[in-house]
Amino acid sequence: MSDERDAWDEAGAIPVTGEDLEQGRQPSAPSADEPHGQPDKHDQHATLHDDPEELAKLATDTDIASDVTATDAEAQWNADAEARLRANPKTVALWSGRSLLGLVAIGAAVALGVGAVWAAGSGAFAVDREPVSEQITPMAGEQQIVCAPGQLRVQSGEGGSTSIVPVSDANPVVPELEGAETAQLPIGNVEGAELTSVQAPVGDSVLGGMSWTSADDAEIAGLSGAACTSPAASQWLVGGATTTGRSSIIVLANPSEQPTTVRLEVFTTEGPADSAANSAITIEPGTATAIDLASLSVDNASPAVLVRSEGSAVAAFMQHSIIRGLEPGGIDTISGQPAATTDQTFVGVPLSGRTSANVDGDGSDVQSTLRLVAAEDTVVRIEFSSPGTNPTTTEVPLAAGTVIDMDLSALPEGDYTIDIQSDAPVAAGMRSLPADGSVVADFVWLSPSRTIDGEVTVDARPRGHDRELVVYNASDDTQVIEVDGTEHELVAGALFSMELGQDPVVLRGSGIRASVVMTDDGLIAGYSVQPVPPAAAAVTVEY
Repeated sequence: MSDERDAWDEAGAIPVTGEDLEQGRQPSAPSADEPHGQPDKHDQHATLHDDPEELAKLATDTDIASDVTATDAEAQWNADAEARLRANPKTVALWSGRSLLGLVAIGAAVALGVGAVWAAGSGAFAVDREPVSEQITPMAGEQQIVCAPGQLRVQSGEGGSTSIVPVSDANPVVPELEGAETAQLPIGNVEGAELTSVQAPVGDSVLGGMSWTSADDAEIAGLSGAACTSPAASQWLVGGATTTGRSSIIVLANPSEQPTTVRLEVFTTEGPADSAANSAITIEPGTATAIDLASLSVDNASPAVLVRSEGSAVAAFMQHSIIRGLEPGGIDTISGQPAATTDQTFVGVPLSGRTSANVDGDGSDVQSTLRLVAAEDTVVRIEFSSPGTNPTTTEVPLAAGTVIDMDLSALPEGDYTIDIQSDAPVAAGMRSLPADGSVVADFVWLSPSRTIDGEVTVDARPRGHDRELVVYNASDDTQVIEVDGTEHELVAGALFSMELGQDPVVLRGSGIRASVVMTDDGLIAGYSVQPVPPAAAAVTVEY
């Protein structure tokens, strides 16, 4: 401090020197050479028995911000002086007031203007204010989808080795949105193969799409279609097989700017596959990798795969192909399901009661089949309904981690809605065969349709095939849907279907689910229409 206040109180208090305050020391007792009741010979300012108002002015004029340590010491010294030497209460109060000014300054700086008062007798601050709340709308983020690659297959090499090679190119179909950016994600272990990633600002237009491919060679042939999907941290791939003549390839894409580690849990009709328990795959940013499912679970007739990423979210696909004897038996691509749920619906599933041509072996995958798996024991209630027929219901018990396949070939021919209810979350996949064509040499794996609340753009390729959009009212009330500007009323549980033309259509509704099925002379492909992602909602923050 710049001022020196070496003084004695009328009651004989210990003098407080400027040097003591600067160093934060306890004041010294008077020496024998200095008489009690007299000011120090170095004193140049007011003593404690001077006018209290002048002393208070002297205290408040001092630079408190640079003297915080000293004010704490002074407060303690005054308390000691009053207790031990019966100091004048008025004088002590003046010095304590100066200390309080320093502490209030500290409190104001910490609280950034929030009122703080000294709690009498407590020696602590008490905050006295009303909470402030504010509604904040998050900034619009990015929407991102990844579209499936072209068809891949497993190729045998010398000494029993295998590799994965591309067979055909991918044909992604996505809407053109303002600000959208497209990137190619190379599959690191498959030369010449890649996936398409599209990223766009969140807005009124929704980023969605599908990818299709076809193949026709001596070992692999068929038509494949899959919905483009958003990356997720956890998802299911339900379908495929790794038995003789059956190949299932899992493709994992990391479109982010950070590496990620993915673990695959494979389930069978006998429970979890031990060989895949410790599988961990590292995927570098902006790349993808392909895994032969047989390397994790060989001779698995009914696999279901849980994909978990420990870092950035990934997009997951499964490509399944069959060769029966020497004849190709079809191809398809399965998009990852975001989560197992207790309420699932397959929409527009064509069931013909037919079996594939060139049946070989046990014929375990030559008919329409519903595949189910649950993480815990549960009972699944399933309703099969088709226009013009009475619904058929059944209950199926599911053991935790065990896959079951239900043969549906006995159901009458028609386009079905399959509604699945359960007490515990269930993942499901549906394999179907084409109803037309002289020779059935293809198949499709469908995923459950998710609820749509809003608007989506639906497009289907390739041209020249029959392409049908099927919409289901999954709500309990009558809904009015809009397809390309034309309104259609749907009662609860009703279906609406239409042939798709050359141009994409805009579907709008609430509580609806939809799918697209493509067929052409023994070929079949399809996918579930993806719902509108939820918009960022305002949140209330209190502080």
